[in-house]
Amino acid sequence: MNQVSERVKTFFEGFNRANNSFDPEVRAPFVRDLFVGASPDGVIQAMKKEDYLATTAKAQEYLHALGFQWVHVVPEEEIPLSPQYVLVKTRGTMRLERTPGQQIDLSHDASYILFVGEEMPQIVLALSHEDPMKMARDQYGIDFGEQASWDETI
Repeated sequence: MNQVSERVKTFFEGFNRANNSFDPEVRAPFVRDLFVGASPDGVIQAMKKEDYLATTAKAQEYLHALGFQWVHVVPEEEIPLSPQYVLVKTRGTMRLERTPGQQIDLSHDASYILFVGEEMPQIVLALSHEDPMKMARDQYGIDFGEQASWDETI
């Protein structure tokens, strides 16, 4: 397994803070002006940074309805693709607490291609983890009933 550079570790520490803040201005530096997201079921979407940031409030509302507490993504492997790009395989945990005192930690894998040709790395491609509702159902047998899925919400 390849080592993970300090630069990439530092990037993901900031990325975690940005994702947990739901503040578009804090999230903005972590993505290129145009980037691509891909879901496990083959849905691929190119998105402008401004459109991504515009979904922040909706994402926060959706995740908090599920009991979102925090998400933590840890880079596990860094693979150079070229002098300007690296593939980073990550392992993440999302904590939900719908009922006080009953926490569940959803585990997920995701991969990112980062542009590293400038001072701060930025995401150009995110191969996303599963819908949080699907992870809760698969990992804990929890059903959210009528709650819309992530894809229906965002």
